[in-house]
Amino acid sequence: MLDTQTPEKIHHEISDKLSKGVSYIDALVEYAKEKNVEIETIAEIVKKSSIIKEKIRTEAIKMKLVKTEQNVNKLCE
Repeated sequence: MLDTQTPEKIHHEISDKLSKGVSYIDALVEYAKEKNVEIETIAEIVKKSSIIKEKIRTEAIKMKLVKTEQNVNKLCE
């Protein structure tokens, strides 16, 4: 059950994908699909980790998924 999930547990679960070069964003989306939960649920858990949030923010800017850094900061609030 995801109620007991923590950002650390999710990071551990996706670490294999990350080591194969999969982005954090894609790994989290795939994780949500595998666990059959909404990505919003995963996002609420992950938002508790400033480290994971920063990695996702950096990826989003690098992949040009957002126009400015300011827009990313709004998404991470």
